[in-house]
Amino acid sequence: MNKPIDISRVALKTKRLTLRPWRLSDLQDFYEYASVDGVGQMAGWNPHQNIEESKKILEMFIRDKKTLALEYQGKVIGSIGIEEYEEENYPELDSLQGREIGYVLSKAYWGNGLMPEAVRAVVSYLFDTVELDFILVGHFEWNMQSRRVIEKCGFEKVKTTKYKTQYDTIETSEQYILYHSDYKWKYSKGRFTVQDDEDLVRKLYKRYAEEERLTQSKVGKVEFLTNVHYIEKYIRSGDKILDIGAGTGEYSLYFSSKGYQVSALELSEKNIEVFRRKIDPNDSIDLVQGNALDLSRYDDETFDIVLVFGPLYHLHNDEDKLKCIQEAKRVCKKNGKIFFAFISNDIVVLTMQQEHADYLLQGAYNKETFQLYDYPFVFHTLERCRDILRAGNIRIQNEVASDGISELLKDMIERMDEESYRQYFRYHLYLCEKKECLGMSNHLLFIGR
Repeated sequence: MNKPIDISRVALKTKRLTLRPWRLSDLQDFYEYASVDGVGQMAGWNPHQNIEESKKILEMFIRDKKTLALEYQGKVIGSIGIEEYEEENYPELDSLQGREIGYVLSKAYWGNGLMPEAVRAVVSYLFDTVELDFILVGHFEWNMQSRRVIEKCGFEKVKTTKYKTQYDTIETSEQYILYHSDYKWKYSKGRFTVQDDEDLVRKLYKRYAEEERLTQSKVGKVEFLTNVHYIEKYIRSGDKILDIGAGTGEYSLYFSSKGYQVSALELSEKNIEVFRRKIDPNDSIDLVQGNALDLSRYDDETFDIVLVFGPLYHLHNDEDKLKCIQEAKRVCKKNGKIFFAFISNDIVVLTMQQEHADYLLQGAYNKETFQLYDYPFVFHTLERCRDILRAGNIRIQNEVASDGISELLKDMIERMDEESYRQYFRYHLYLCEKKECLGMSNHLLFIGR
């Protein structure tokens, strides 16, 4: 059921935004963005034709006490409404209290991560202060921008409905929900507070010490050495390597030290900084900043070996995953090999249980299907990995449990002497392609073209 809302005295602060009640003095800012073609249509209403139209709606915002203005650098650039949802469409929620949110952002500020930042602030307010049981949100089927905001904020899709717009079209709307119990894990997890994507990913990689994990811990080395083992099965003298999502350079530096010519592409400026400090003058590495979705700097069929060891950990929607896969395929020679890494869904449930004894009771996963929620890392079942690669026209040649059950055995593995560790790794290589082991690995490696 809909819970009463009054935001007339609410003021929320984020890293960049102030969310507050509307004022009559906001009229010019409101009209400025609401009159732009392409803005209102995202939410089902026509652009405002004159400032009087904007004034009437602004007065409604103030009167109804359920819509917040988004203020950025002293200017109002959008709004978030805490609306009543249609209760008859959700009989399963009758015993719970909730609301539906909707949002609009000035076209001039699209693509800067401002709306996810604002939505998370409102979500936190509605759960922590108003004490809602759930929040609904939706987007038109074609509105991929809104979909990304929703996914980034931890909502899960529940149904598809039809919606009549103010301009008399019938649109297909995708509806999502976030429950209070899931919010607790998605937004805090007892370890950090969600601020924005970049900040969250930075904190996570700091926590898991990716650079040290792969090269210093015995458990992390299992994955690194396994991937190297399989790359060396296919690489030939004189081959050119492209390392997409190179991180701080562990794979690039290794193969450069073996005499291979390496091109490395990394999105994070911080990672590039660290990477550059480790490059020796004798290393043959072309390191650039770039996005896995756009490899236009490289010609078709340029590389013999293409590594995709990070991007598929963070790409949330299938459109972006396929773009990444297709770009990797485009730049790989016809007789070359592409190496794709995924984070496996099923074993991570157990590794999280190691850190949180009550994870299976309260953890961030679907309690019916055991599918982990995809924020900020993206988790795939074995079959889902296969489906995505096949959709990208990848012919899979090898499937590898790149770290196997090492994470579950980490305490024992870290205590091993060198000979015990060497024998354990030999046993791991014996197991890692066996079908019965593939689903029980934190990381999965797929090799194909």
